[in-house]
Amino acid sequence: MPECSRESSAALEQELCARFERAIPERVNSDRHLVWRGRNLSADCLVQIGTVPFLLRIEQGSVRECLKGLPLLCSWVFAVRGSAQGWQALWQDPPPPGWHDIFALTKRGEMTLEGNLQPLMANLQYFKDVVTLPREGGSR
Repeated sequence: MPECSRESSAALEQELCARFERAIPERVNSDRHLVWRGRNLSADCLVQIGTVPFLLRIEQGSVRECLKGLPLLCSWVFAVRGSAQGWQALWQDPPPPGWHDIFALTKRGEMTLEGNLQPLMANLQYFKDVVTLPREGGSR
């Protein structure tokens, strides 16, 4: 990869991570309807933006912690890992067709889902709403 591409890729990743950190947990926890929707979810999950992992500790729909990087010997229930390009497209308002959803991005090869997916699937709309909070314009 050319040097300028690596630099621009790293800059994009940093900007996306900053957006994610600004939106989570404050915007989740201040949205009573969203917390209510996730009331049955208590799990540690990994959200990875490019090469940067975030550990989300969710308790009954509230995000208790959003840790950048993974603590030593940390475990998680499920993971959503995506490329910087995938997250950037998902967070556009509106996102382009085929880039609008975690499953569309999985189909494109821009995202992967790992681990025990039962809690994710049982709380799918909640989790989709959480990961789109950094979307431009703030819409879900």
